Amino acid sequence: MADIESRALGLVGDLYDAALDAQRWPQVMDQVAAAVSANGAMLRRAHLAGGGVNYICTRDYDECWVKAYREHFYKLDPYQRHYDLLPPGGIRRGESVVEQREHERSEWYNDFAKPQDKMYLVGSTLARDCNGTIQTGFQRGRRSGPFRDEDIKLLERILPHVARAVQMHLRLAEAMHYETLVCAALDRLRVGVVLTDSAARPFFVNRAAEALQGRCGLKLGPAALELGKPVDTGRLQGMIAAAALTTIGDGLDGDGEARFGAEPDALNVWVAPLARERLAPELAAPAACAAVFISERGGGNVPWQRVAASYHLTPAETRLARGLVEGLSIKDLAERHALSVHTVRSQLRAVFEKTGVRRQAELVALINNGLLAAVRFD
Repeated sequence: MADIESRALGLVGDLYDAALDAQRWPQVMDQVAAAVSANGAMLRRAHLAGGGVNYICTRDYDECWVKAYREHFYKLDPYQRHYDLLPPGGIRRGESVVEQREHERSEWYNDFAKPQDKMYLVGSTLARDCNGTIQTGFQRGRRSGPFRDEDIKLLERILPHVARAVQMHLRLAEAMHYETLVCAALDRLRVGVVLTDSAARPFFVNRAAEALQGRCGLKLGPAALELGKPVDTGRLQGMIAAAALTTIGDGLDGDGEARFGAEPDALNVWVAPLARERLAPELAAPAACAAVFISERGGGNVPWQRVAASYHLTPAETRLARGLVEGLSIKDLAERHALSVHTVRSQLRAVFEKTGVRRQAELVALINNGLLAAVRFD
């Protein structure tokens, strides 16, 4: 018994290392398989209602056999239904759930297990949730014989830790997937987005914000957000601190808006509290967070080709709309393009008809604040 305990302890630390580093699962499963003299091992998630399996790790299985099992032999596996019903943590030898004669007559054995010399097996359901089960199994060849009692005892010591390590691994993978999706969504925005702590240190910067670096002296370094003038930097960092600290109950200032710099490099900045509980618990975000939204003036974020395509604007009408968004008057546009004021007004009426607005201010707001201006399509 002492030998089993010492062998189990030697494996447990590596299991939790694998939970944090998925690339270590093959090595750890090799070690567990070697400890029970197995010639094959697998760790997988079996989905409910015949939804198939996803393998976390397989050892000593050729990839073609893994693919064949997933696509065909999973439905023929005589052991699967038994292991699906096991209570979490339960370990069973294959011969205790399926009679040897049934085993050797099955298509699963003759066309899948036998060609690979996987004669004997032991398996366990590690965990169960509403989506299915997490299972592990180890196999031996005919010459090696069935798994011994001491092998089962060793697995009984190890498998609870395997279960916890796998659940940690899946939870972290889910959080990383969530974080990837959130970051990808923020990257689609044409408005610059920077997520910071209360000291204005960024932990996420989207592409639009990166593209604005240099305007008004904007710097997005790891130390803190900065602007070209110290007075502007102090004001911006003060807004961020006030917003971030609001999320932990230290202050009531909430969000704030400001304009920094002069044309053509002026920036509009809006700072808002970012509640930590709105983020996934596993995300590497500080306790006090703020979201900083940064945009340039003058329609620089507007994808004019998409605006033209969406509203069926002609090149002349698009040019007119762009000029209005940039702050030009009808007279300015007529002079710039050597047109009569009457012609420009006719173009404007056509733009109004196509966009469904009636005033210049409504047109500018529609273009500047619409989804086409907010979302990247590249």
